[in-house]
Amino acid sequence: MLLARGINCKLFQKSLKYAAPSISVNNNVYEGKRNISKIAAAGETFIQYLSTSNLTTSLQFCMEEIHSITGLGWGSTFIASALLLRAVTSPTHIYAEKLLGKRIRYENYVHNKVTEEMSKELKIDIVTDPSTNLSQLKTDNKRILDVTKRHIAENVKQTLIDNKLLPFRTICLKFSTVPIWVFSSFSIRNILQGGFTPAMPGALWITDLSLPDPYYILPITVALLTFLNIYSHRLLSPVSSNMFTKSVDTVVLIGVLIGVKFAMNLPAIFSLYWLSVASSGILEIALLRNPKFKKFIGIEKLPTDSKYPLTNLFKKNK
Repeated sequence: MLLARGINCKLFQKSLKYAAPSISVNNNVYEGKRNISKIAAAGETFIQYLSTSNLTTSLQFCMEEIHSITGLGWGSTFIASALLLRAVTSPTHIYAEKLLGKRIRYENYVHNKVTEEMSKELKIDIVTDPSTNLSQLKTDNKRILDVTKRHIAENVKQTLIDNKLLPFRTICLKFSTVPIWVFSSFSIRNILQGGFTPAMPGALWITDLSLPDPYYILPITVALLTFLNIYSHRLLSPVSSNMFTKSVDTVVLIGVLIGVKFAMNLPAIFSLYWLSVASSGILEIALLRNPKFKKFIGIEKLPTDSKYPLTNLFKKNK
């Protein structure tokens, strides 16, 4: 009996050793499922907030009023809403463009001023760099060029800080309108999920705008225009490539790709709406490069401004 009890105790102890991991695994699975459910619940709460927020319902009311007053179809109403919202939010971009013009003016002035001082001190001639139209020391001495470059960078940074013209301020202004487009998209979602089915006849390959684009042409076009928009901003508002700018570009890239993936399964009217948003954004940028328009709204002229703003989108500011 004692031997049997000893064997049974040993077997029981061994069974506990093997049972413990399975209990741990089951607990991990349970914790994982609970975390997933929490994330899903948080996502649903966030979507519910976006759908019922005051800004969303206000934009929804405006869209419905545009449809009621103008008699436009729902597809045309959403496009008109995108253009009106672009016009309403344009003052933030105009102000950002004014700050950009001042910043580039200050940067160029400080660059030339420091170069002139270094030229007088070191008795070195000055030449103009044809690619940037900025002054440059006529020397191949790498040490002198590095010291000059460092002095320019330090003085430019201090000047921008003193005049509150850091690039981050301009970036924040331009991104401040993004929530408007997000909330307006949920306004369209609310309208489509209302107690009626709006008639939205399509054209060409899309027969009904309330159905997804069968060939994904609109979502892909929206992605391309978004990338073009970002690319033109990078050329017109050049900033030093660092971890922050790379992180922003990566987040935007991932966001656009995720958006395209969702847009492929959403009604085509969403893609058409965002196509209107992206197209009007590019036209706004082009208009802000036109020297006559810039003079009219009081933005300082830049060396790269031209009478052909669409081609000017791909020229860097100097």
